[in-house]
Amino acid sequence: MPRLKPEARAEKEEQRKTQIIKAAYEVISAKGYNNFTLDDIAKNAGLSKGGVLHYFKSKEDILIYLLEQIYIIIKKNINKRAYKYRTPERRMRAIVIAFIVTAKRHPAFYTVLVDFWAQIPINERVKHINTDIYNQLCGEVVKVIEDGISQGVFKPVDAGLAAHAIVAMVMNVAIQWTFNQQLYNIDHLAKTCMKMIMAFLEEKAK
Repeated sequence: MPRLKPEARAEKEEQRKTQIIKAAYEVISAKGYNNFTLDDIAKNAGLSKGGVLHYFKSKEDILIYLLEQIYIIIKKNINKRAYKYRTPERRMRAIVIAFIVTAKRHPAFYTVLVDFWAQIPINERVKHINTDIYNQLCGEVVKVIEDGISQGVFKPVDAGLAAHAIVAMVMNVAIQWTFNQQLYNIDHLAKTCMKMIMAFLEEKAK
């Protein structure tokens, strides 16, 4: 059997990793973080346990990679929507919508994230990765707030604190809705969040 070229080998490896991560996501969504094994992931992926361990050294490595991928998808959704617009107000609205759309299209994302968060007190790797990527999400909001301040449309607030408050509020709206979709109309609540955010940020005309 001919050897694969480095590019083809790298592509195949990435495909296998994606296959395994997708399987892990489905298994965790169904069973929870603490109630599954590598065998469950291998079976769902259609691979042997050894095949899974060829690409990831441990169950924890799979979970860390999955956590990174979930945050990357959320961040991509934010950037894709936010940077269609020029004004800080429209970009902020797009960020809020991005969190809500992620919940509606991928409801298990947030339930899986909550499972990961439960590991933070006992797992330094999860804590480090979560903190790093969560700060990246907040960083996207900081950019919009700082642009608004520099343009004179937002008040000179502490952009970092405001960004953390906004992400915490909107992400929790998405999380609680994924737990119980009968709790509230998520679109209506997103509009309420946006009104509260803009009431806090917008510079009133003198």
